[in-house]
Amino acid sequence: MAHLTTSRCLPTVLLLGMLTAAPLFAQEAGEAVRIQGTVTEDIYAAGGTVDVLAQVEGDAVVVGGRITVSESISGDLMAVGGAVSVRADVADDVRLAGGDVTLSGTVGGDAIVAGGNVTLTPDARVGGRAWFAGGRIDVAGMVGRELKATGGRIVISGRVNGDVALVAQSIRILDSAIIDGRLSYKSPEEAEIASGAQILGGISYVPVEQPELPIAAAVVGLSIVLLLSLIVTGSAIYLMFPRFIETTLTTLRVEPWKCLGIGLAVFAATPVVISILFVTVIGWLPALVIGALYLILLLAGFLTGVFYVGQISFGLMKRSDVSKTKRLLAFVAALVVVMLLGLIPLLGGLLLFALLLLGVGVLKLEMYRAYTAA
Repeated sequence: MAHLTTSRCLPTVLLLGMLTAAPLFAQEAGEAVRIQGTVTEDIYAAGGTVDVLAQVEGDAVVVGGRITVSESISGDLMAVGGAVSVRADVADDVRLAGGDVTLSGTVGGDAIVAGGNVTLTPDARVGGRAWFAGGRIDVAGMVGRELKATGGRIVISGRVNGDVALVAQSIRILDSAIIDGRLSYKSPEEAEIASGAQILGGISYVPVEQPELPIAAAVVGLSIVLLLSLIVTGSAIYLMFPRFIETTLTTLRVEPWKCLGIGLAVFAATPVVISILFVTVIGWLPALVIGALYLILLLAGFLTGVFYVGQISFGLMKRSDVSKTKRLLAFVAALVVVMLLGLIPLLGGLLLFALLLLGVGVLKLEMYRAYTAA
Protein backbone atom coordinates (compact mmCIF):
# COMPACT_ATOMS: atom_id res chain seq x y z
CA MET A 1 0.00 0.00 0.00
CA ALA A 2 3.06 2.29 0.11
CA HIS A 3 2.54 3.31 -3.49
CA LEU A 4 -0.98 4.49 -2.67
CA THR A 5 0.22 6.57 0.25
CA THR A 6 2.80 8.18 -1.98
CA SER A 7 0.23 8.89 -4.66
CA ARG A 8 -1.95 10.67 -2.12
CA CYS A 9 0.92 12.86 -0.92
CA LEU A 10 2.40 13.72 -4.31
CA PRO A 11 -0.32 16.14 -5.49
CA THR A 12 -0.02 18.29 -2.37
CA VAL A 13 3.78 18.22 -2.31
CA LEU A 14 4.18 19.05 -5.99
CA LEU A 15 1.47 21.69 -5.87
CA LEU A 16 3.11 23.47 -2.95
CA GLY A 17 6.45 23.19 -4.73
CA MET A 18 5.05 24.87 -7.82
CA LEU A 19 3.51 27.66 -5.75
CA THR A 20 6.73 28.42 -3.93
CA ALA A 21 9.22 27.83 -6.74
CA ALA A 22 7.76 29.92 -9.54
CA PRO A 23 8.23 33.68 -9.11
CA LEU A 24 5.25 34.26 -11.41
CA PHE A 25 3.04 33.01 -8.58
CA ALA A 26 5.13 33.22 -5.41
CA GLN A 27 4.26 36.86 -4.74
CA GLU A 28 0.66 35.73 -4.03
CA ALA A 29 1.40 32.38 -2.44
CA GLY A 30 1.65 33.74 1.09
CA GLU A 31 -1.30 36.12 0.88
CA ALA A 32 -4.90 35.49 1.95
CA VAL A 33 -7.71 36.27 -0.48
CA ARG A 34 -11.21 36.70 0.98
CA ILE A 35 -14.29 37.49 -1.13
CA GLN A 36 -17.56 38.34 0.64
CA GLY A 37 -20.96 39.87 -0.06
CA THR A 38 -22.68 39.59 -3.43
CA VAL A 39 -20.70 39.53 -6.67
CA THR A 40 -22.71 40.24 -9.81
CA GLU A 41 -20.10 38.94 -12.28
CA ASP A 42 -17.59 36.14 -12.76
CA ILE A 43 -14.81 35.95 -10.18
CA TYR A 44 -11.18 34.83 -10.52
CA ALA A 45 -9.08 34.39 -7.40
CA ALA A 46 -5.53 33.16 -6.82
CA GLY A 47 -3.57 33.04 -3.59
CA GLY A 48 -2.03 30.94 -0.87
CA THR A 49 -5.36 30.87 1.00
CA VAL A 50 -8.57 31.70 -0.85
CA ASP A 51 -11.96 31.98 0.88
CA VAL A 52 -14.94 32.64 -1.37
CA LEU A 53 -17.76 33.48 1.04
CA ALA A 54 -19.87 35.43 -1.43
CA GLN A 55 -23.00 34.87 -3.46
CA VAL A 56 -21.58 34.78 -6.98
CA GLU A 57 -23.89 35.58 -9.87
CA GLY A 58 -21.67 34.01 -12.50
CA ASP A 59 -18.76 31.57 -12.80
CA ALA A 60 -15.93 31.16 -10.30
CA VAL A 61 -12.33 30.16 -11.06
CA VAL A 62 -10.11 29.70 -8.01
CA VAL A 63 -6.46 28.65 -7.74
CA GLY A 64 -4.61 28.40 -4.43
CA GLY A 65 -2.95 26.41 -1.70
CA ARG A 66 -6.06 26.13 0.51
CA ILE A 67 -9.47 26.92 -0.96
CA THR A 68 -12.87 27.26 0.71
CA VAL A 69 -15.99 28.05 -1.32
CA SER A 70 -19.27 28.74 0.52
CA GLU A 71 -22.66 30.41 -0.16
CA SER A 72 -23.84 30.02 -3.80
CA ILE A 73 -22.58 30.20 -7.39
CA SER A 74 -25.03 30.65 -10.25
CA GLY A 75 -22.64 29.33 -12.93
CA ASP A 76 -19.71 26.90 -13.08
CA LEU A 77 -17.02 26.40 -10.45
CA MET A 78 -13.44 25.45 -11.27
CA ALA A 79 -11.02 25.14 -8.33
CA VAL A 80 -7.48 23.77 -8.21
CA GLY A 81 -5.46 23.72 -4.99
CA GLY A 82 -3.70 21.79 -2.27
CA ALA A 83 -6.84 21.48 -0.11
CA VAL A 84 -10.22 22.29 -1.66
CA SER A 85 -13.47 22.48 0.33
CA VAL A 86 -16.70 23.33 -1.49
CA ARG A 87 -19.77 23.96 0.67
CA ALA A 88 -21.50 26.22 -1.83
CA ASP A 89 -24.56 25.44 -3.89
CA VAL A 90 -23.37 25.48 -7.52
CA ALA A 91 -26.06 25.84 -10.17
CA ASP A 92 -24.04 24.30 -13.00
CA ASP A 93 -20.93 22.07 -13.19
CA VAL A 94 -17.98 21.79 -10.81
CA ARG A 95 -14.43 20.84 -11.78
CA LEU A 96 -12.19 20.33 -8.75
CA ALA A 97 -8.63 19.10 -8.34
CA GLY A 98 -6.22 19.02 -5.44
CA GLY A 99 -4.50 17.04 -2.72
CA ASP A 100 -7.60 16.82 -0.52
CA VAL A 101 -10.95 17.66 -2.11
CA THR A 102 -14.22 17.78 -0.16
CA LEU A 103 -17.59 18.47 -1.78
CA SER A 104 -20.47 19.05 0.63
CA GLY A 105 -22.78 21.41 -1.28
CA THR A 106 -25.38 20.96 -4.00
CA VAL A 107 -24.31 20.76 -7.65
CA GLY A 108 -26.92 21.29 -10.33
CA GLY A 109 -24.85 19.77 -13.14
CA ASP A 110 -21.92 17.35 -13.34
CA ALA A 111 -19.03 16.96 -10.89
CA ILE A 112 -15.52 16.15 -12.12
CA VAL A 113 -13.12 15.71 -9.20
CA ALA A 114 -9.51 14.50 -9.01
CA GLY A 115 -7.27 14.42 -5.95
CA GLY A 116 -5.32 12.46 -3.39
CA ASN A 117 -8.41 12.20 -1.18
CA VAL A 118 -11.84 12.82 -2.69
CA THR A 119 -14.87 13.08 -0.37
CA LEU A 120 -18.54 13.52 -1.24
CA THR A 121 -20.08 14.19 2.18
CA PRO A 122 -23.55 12.99 3.28
CA ASP A 123 -24.96 16.50 2.70
CA ALA A 124 -23.66 16.70 -0.88
CA ARG A 125 -26.00 16.45 -3.85
CA VAL A 126 -24.86 16.11 -7.48
CA GLY A 127 -27.72 16.55 -9.92
CA GLY A 128 -25.86 15.15 -12.93
CA ARG A 129 -23.00 12.72 -13.43
CA ALA A 130 -19.99 12.29 -11.14
CA TRP A 131 -16.50 11.34 -12.31
CA PHE A 132 -13.94 10.87 -9.54
CA ALA A 133 -10.25 9.92 -9.50
CA GLY A 134 -8.06 9.71 -6.42
CA GLY A 135 -6.07 7.68 -3.91
CA ARG A 136 -9.06 7.35 -1.57
CA ILE A 137 -12.62 8.12 -2.65
CA ASP A 138 -15.57 8.34 -0.23
CA VAL A 139 -19.05 8.72 -1.71
CA ALA A 140 -21.52 9.39 1.11
CA GLY A 141 -23.78 11.88 -0.67
CA MET A 142 -26.21 11.58 -3.57
CA VAL A 143 -25.39 11.37 -7.29
CA GLY A 144 -28.30 12.06 -9.62
CA ARG A 145 -27.02 10.06 -12.58
CA GLU A 146 -24.05 7.75 -13.24
CA LEU A 147 -20.94 7.49 -11.09
CA LYS A 148 -17.52 6.59 -12.49
CA ALA A 149 -14.54 6.39 -10.15
CA THR A 150 -10.92 5.22 -10.32
CA GLY A 151 -8.78 5.07 -7.21
CA GLY A 152 -6.79 3.10 -4.69
CA ARG A 153 -9.63 2.66 -2.21
CA ILE A 154 -13.31 3.44 -2.86
CA VAL A 155 -16.07 3.48 -0.24
CA ILE A 156 -19.72 4.06 -1.18
CA SER A 157 -22.29 4.73 1.53
CA GLY A 158 -24.60 7.17 -0.28
CA ARG A 159 -27.11 6.96 -3.11
CA VAL A 160 -26.48 6.81 -6.87
CA ASN A 161 -29.50 7.16 -9.16
CA GLY A 162 -27.77 5.44 -12.06
CA ASP A 163 -25.03 2.97 -13.00
CA VAL A 164 -21.76 2.77 -11.08
CA ALA A 165 -18.43 1.86 -12.72
CA LEU A 166 -15.41 1.47 -10.44
CA VAL A 167 -11.73 0.58 -10.84
CA ALA A 168 -9.83 0.26 -7.56
CA GLN A 169 -7.59 -1.90 -5.44
CA SER A 170 -10.14 -2.00 -2.62
CA ILE A 171 -13.91 -1.41 -2.83
CA ARG A 172 -16.47 -1.28 -0.02
CA ILE A 173 -20.23 -0.83 -0.40
CA LEU A 174 -21.75 -0.06 3.01
CA ASP A 175 -25.19 -0.87 4.44
CA SER A 176 -26.57 2.60 3.71
CA ALA A 177 -25.62 2.50 0.02
CA ILE A 178 -28.36 2.57 -2.62
CA ILE A 179 -27.48 2.05 -6.30
CA ASP A 180 -30.46 2.31 -8.63
CA GLY A 181 -28.48 1.02 -11.61
CA ARG A 182 -25.83 -1.63 -12.22
CA LEU A 183 -22.58 -1.92 -10.28
CA SER A 184 -19.62 -2.78 -12.53
CA TYR A 185 -16.15 -2.91 -11.05
CA LYS A 186 -12.58 -4.05 -11.71
CA SER A 187 -10.32 -4.96 -8.81
CA PRO A 188 -7.77 -7.61 -7.77
CA GLU A 189 -10.25 -8.73 -5.11
CA GLU A 190 -14.01 -8.90 -4.81
CA ALA A 191 -15.72 -5.88 -3.32
CA GLU A 192 -16.87 -5.95 0.28
CA ILE A 193 -20.62 -5.46 -0.11
CA ALA A 194 -22.69 -5.16 3.07
CA SER A 195 -25.85 -7.23 3.34
CA GLY A 196 -27.99 -4.11 3.74
CA ALA A 197 -26.71 -2.41 0.57
CA GLN A 198 -29.30 -2.05 -2.20
CA ILE A 199 -28.00 -2.65 -5.74
CA LEU A 200 -31.03 -2.74 -8.01
CA GLY A 201 -29.36 -3.32 -11.40
CA GLY A 202 -27.14 -6.28 -10.53
CA ILE A 203 -23.37 -6.65 -10.16
CA SER A 204 -20.60 -7.23 -12.70
CA TYR A 205 -17.07 -8.06 -11.49
CA VAL A 206 -13.93 -8.29 -13.65
CA PRO A 207 -10.83 -9.52 -11.75
CA VAL A 208 -7.60 -7.60 -12.34
CA GLU A 209 -4.14 -9.00 -11.63
CA GLN A 210 -2.51 -7.48 -8.54
CA PRO A 211 0.70 -6.28 -10.29
CA GLU A 212 -1.29 -4.70 -13.12
CA LEU A 213 -3.35 -2.35 -10.97
CA PRO A 214 -0.50 -0.66 -9.01
CA ILE A 215 1.40 0.03 -12.23
CA ALA A 216 -1.69 1.46 -13.90
CA ALA A 217 -2.53 3.46 -10.78
CA ALA A 218 1.01 4.84 -10.60
CA VAL A 219 0.96 5.90 -14.25
CA VAL A 220 -2.47 7.49 -13.90
CA GLY A 221 -1.49 9.13 -10.61
CA LEU A 222 1.70 10.67 -11.98
CA SER A 223 -0.15 11.85 -15.07
CA ILE A 224 -2.79 13.51 -12.90
CA VAL A 225 -0.09 15.14 -10.74
CA LEU A 226 1.68 16.53 -13.81
CA LEU A 227 -1.57 17.72 -15.37
CA LEU A 228 -2.75 19.37 -12.13
CA SER A 229 0.60 21.11 -11.67
CA LEU A 230 0.49 22.51 -15.20
CA ILE A 231 -3.14 23.61 -14.78
CA VAL A 232 -2.32 25.35 -11.49
CA THR A 233 0.71 27.14 -12.91
CA GLY A 234 -0.93 28.12 -16.20
CA SER A 235 -4.11 29.35 -14.49
CA ALA A 236 -2.11 31.36 -11.96
CA ILE A 237 -0.04 33.02 -14.69
CA TYR A 238 -3.14 33.98 -16.66
CA LEU A 239 -5.13 35.21 -13.65
CA MET A 240 -2.24 37.39 -12.47
CA PHE A 241 -1.13 38.68 -15.88
CA PRO A 242 -4.15 38.44 -18.22
CA ARG A 243 -3.25 41.46 -20.37
CA PHE A 244 0.34 40.33 -20.86
CA ILE A 245 -0.75 36.81 -21.86
CA GLU A 246 -3.34 38.18 -24.30
CA THR A 247 -0.67 40.44 -25.80
CA THR A 248 1.69 37.49 -26.28
CA LEU A 249 -1.08 35.47 -27.95
CA THR A 250 -1.76 38.31 -30.37
CA THR A 251 1.95 38.51 -31.18
CA LEU A 252 2.03 34.76 -31.79
CA ARG A 253 -0.84 35.08 -34.25
CA VAL A 254 0.82 37.95 -36.14
CA GLU A 255 4.50 36.91 -35.97
CA PRO A 256 4.64 33.11 -35.49
CA TRP A 257 7.85 32.52 -37.48
CA LYS A 258 9.70 35.30 -35.72
CA CYS A 259 8.68 33.88 -32.35
CA LEU A 260 9.75 30.39 -33.44
CA GLY A 261 13.17 31.65 -34.51
CA ILE A 262 13.75 33.59 -31.30
CA GLY A 263 12.62 30.61 -29.26
CA LEU A 264 15.05 28.30 -31.04
CA ALA A 265 17.91 30.76 -30.52
CA VAL A 266 17.18 31.16 -26.81
CA PHE A 267 16.72 27.42 -26.34
CA ALA A 268 20.06 26.61 -28.00
CA ALA A 269 22.20 29.52 -26.80
CA THR A 270 21.28 29.70 -23.10
CA PRO A 271 22.80 26.31 -22.11
CA VAL A 272 26.02 27.33 -23.90
CA VAL A 273 26.19 30.60 -21.95
CA ILE A 274 25.54 28.75 -18.68
CA SER A 275 28.32 26.25 -19.46
CA ILE A 276 30.81 29.04 -20.21
CA LEU A 277 29.95 30.84 -16.97
CA PHE A 278 30.38 27.66 -14.95
CA VAL A 279 34.00 27.21 -16.04
CA THR A 280 34.97 30.72 -14.93
CA VAL A 281 35.99 31.49 -11.36
CA ILE A 282 33.31 34.10 -10.62
CA GLY A 283 30.64 32.93 -13.07
CA TRP A 284 29.15 29.96 -11.23
CA LEU A 285 26.67 32.07 -9.23
CA PRO A 286 25.29 33.92 -12.28
CA ALA A 287 25.16 30.55 -14.04
CA LEU A 288 22.94 29.13 -11.29
CA VAL A 289 20.63 32.16 -11.44
CA ILE A 290 20.40 32.06 -15.23
CA GLY A 291 19.82 28.31 -15.11
CA ALA A 292 16.90 28.70 -12.70
CA LEU A 293 15.36 31.49 -14.78
CA TYR A 294 15.88 29.40 -17.91
CA LEU A 295 13.87 26.51 -16.45
CA ILE A 296 11.08 28.88 -15.43
CA LEU A 297 11.09 30.40 -18.91
CA LEU A 298 10.78 26.95 -20.50
CA LEU A 299 7.79 26.11 -18.32
CA ALA A 300 6.09 29.46 -18.92
CA GLY A 301 6.85 29.21 -22.63
CA PHE A 302 5.28 25.79 -22.98
CA LEU A 303 2.14 26.92 -21.14
CA THR A 304 1.93 30.02 -23.34
CA GLY A 305 2.09 27.78 -26.40
CA VAL A 306 -0.75 25.67 -25.00
CA PHE A 307 -2.79 28.82 -24.32
CA TYR A 308 -2.32 29.75 -27.97
CA VAL A 309 -3.55 26.34 -29.14
CA GLY A 310 -6.61 26.61 -26.90
CA GLN A 311 -7.60 30.07 -28.09
CA ILE A 312 -7.11 29.15 -31.76
CA SER A 313 -8.93 25.82 -31.48
CA PHE A 314 -12.02 27.33 -29.86
CA GLY A 315 -12.06 30.46 -32.04
CA LEU A 316 -11.45 32.85 -29.13
CA MET A 317 -8.37 34.65 -30.46
CA LYS A 318 -10.02 37.68 -32.09
CA ARG A 319 -12.93 37.95 -29.66
CA SER A 320 -12.91 40.53 -26.87
CA ASP A 321 -16.22 39.45 -25.31
CA VAL A 322 -14.94 36.09 -24.04
CA SER A 323 -14.86 35.61 -20.27
CA LYS A 324 -11.75 34.50 -18.43
CA THR A 325 -13.57 31.31 -17.47
CA LYS A 326 -13.98 30.28 -21.10
CA ARG A 327 -10.36 31.12 -21.88
CA LEU A 328 -9.16 29.03 -18.94
CA LEU A 329 -11.42 26.13 -19.89
CA ALA A 330 -10.04 26.33 -23.44
CA PHE A 331 -6.52 26.21 -21.96
CA VAL A 332 -7.34 23.15 -19.84
CA ALA A 333 -8.94 21.36 -22.79
CA ALA A 334 -5.96 22.17 -25.02
CA LEU A 335 -3.52 21.02 -22.35
CA VAL A 336 -5.24 17.64 -22.05
CA VAL A 337 -5.26 17.17 -25.84
CA VAL A 338 -1.63 18.30 -26.20
CA MET A 339 -0.48 15.92 -23.46
CA LEU A 340 -2.30 13.04 -25.16
CA LEU A 341 -0.84 13.93 -28.56
CA GLY A 342 2.57 14.11 -26.93
CA LEU A 343 2.37 10.34 -26.40
CA ILE A 344 2.57 9.76 -30.16
CA PRO A 345 6.13 8.67 -31.05
CA LEU A 346 8.20 11.34 -32.84
CA LEU A 347 5.26 13.51 -33.97
CA GLY A 348 4.15 14.06 -30.38
CA GLY A 349 7.63 15.13 -29.33
CA LEU A 350 7.90 17.50 -32.28
CA LEU A 351 4.55 19.08 -31.35
CA LEU A 352 5.62 19.65 -27.74
CA PHE A 353 8.97 21.06 -28.87
CA ALA A 354 7.31 23.44 -31.35
CA LEU A 355 4.91 24.76 -28.69
CA LEU A 356 7.84 25.22 -26.32
CA LEU A 357 9.85 27.22 -28.87
CA LEU A 358 6.85 29.38 -29.85
CA GLY A 359 6.10 30.20 -26.23
CA VAL A 360 9.70 30.92 -25.25
CA GLY A 361 10.17 33.08 -28.33
CA VAL A 362 7.09 35.22 -27.80
CA LEU A 363 7.84 35.69 -24.10
CA LYS A 364 11.38 36.88 -24.82
CA LEU A 365 10.13 39.12 -27.61
CA GLU A 366 7.47 40.76 -25.45
CA MET A 367 9.88 41.13 -22.52
CA TYR A 368 12.36 42.87 -24.83
CA ARG A 369 9.67 45.18 -26.19
CA ALA A 370 8.47 46.03 -22.69
CA TYR A 371 12.06 46.74 -21.60
CA THR A 372 12.84 49.00 -24.57
CA ALA A 373 9.55 50.86 -24.17
CA ALA A 374 10.15 51.56 -20.47
